[in-house]
Amino acid sequence: MTNNPFTSHTYESIWTKHFSCDSKIRSFDAVKGLKFVRDNRFPFYVNAGKNQTNGMTYQLDGSANDFKNKTVLIHDVLSYLQKEQDLKNSRIKVKTIPQYKGLYANLSEVKSIDEVLVSCFSSKSRSRFRGRIRQIEANFDISQEVYFGEIDKDDYLKKMDVLKSFIVSRFEQRNEHNSVVPLWEFYVDLIYPLILEKKVVFNVINDGDTPIAMSINFVYDDMVAIAIRSFDISHYKYNIGNLEIYKLIEWCIDNGINILDFSKGKADYKDRWSDTLYAFECHVIYDSKSLISTLTANSISSFYRTKQYLRDKNINLWYTKVKFKFKKLLSK
Repeated sequence: MTNNPFTSHTYESIWTKHFSCDSKIRSFDAVKGLKFVRDNRFPFYVNAGKNQTNGMTYQLDGSANDFKNKTVLIHDVLSYLQKEQDLKNSRIKVKTIPQYKGLYANLSEVKSIDEVLVSCFSSKSRSRFRGRIRQIEANFDISQEVYFGEIDKDDYLKKMDVLKSFIVSRFEQRNEHNSVVPLWEFYVDLIYPLILEKKVVFNVINDGDTPIAMSINFVYDDMVAIAIRSFDISHYKYNIGNLEIYKLIEWCIDNGINILDFSKGKADYKDRWSDTLYAFECHVIYDSKSLISTLTANSISSFYRTKQYLRDKNINLWYTKVKFKFKKLLSK
């Protein structure tokens, strides 16, 4: 991808400031399109951004001579965008480990939001959904604000505070741990400049002057990846979250977006609005002529395959629920 927000100078500099200020970012001619930081404990490099991205791709140059004895780990490789690499005569090899499942909506042939509704909803469900939209519009003063290229800084900070409060309330309602809130300072620093650079679409649904649903969405060329979204739980019965998705899809169609990527993680709304399943993958790239590099690659691969096995068995869900309850107990 020529316009990946997670490989932009802005993203890499802000991510480094928050998470890797002591590590130098470096690149390899052998792995084009990405930059890396050295792992703090083990002899390998990991992509800048680590697993705090919504999708990476790269290109390999098997003839490059700067990869001797090297091993790199790349998180969140998008299986549907990553091209196969021809490495027949190269010492560079790749191990691919499927991780989270992802879903996206293909909008390339779509001319209107009505076509999306026909493909995603049965006739009865479509009628019910449209009735719910009419109900929302009758009960509230609904408007949409889309920030893409400009936003007032003070207004931005206020809306980010509101979005954080939505996320906290929603996850407390569900008795679940959220991984975004602990990183909130990073996201506040990051999202503002990326909106100005048109690498983020900030979608806001208002009731009058009050936000009631929001989403932060990263922009790659003709693709948008949903990253952070939430809504005011006092509007839960009105299905306000689906209204926000509906409005975002309208914006995507009007602005020539071909793919709306719902990213990783399970949610009913993703199953409802998407039409294509894919995999987020970890890729381990290594020098197959080096014993140390090969052993390191095998160890990383085994670790992530084990993590995925436990995830498939839902051990991670049990762990996060216990962790959340334990944390609430300690805070009392």
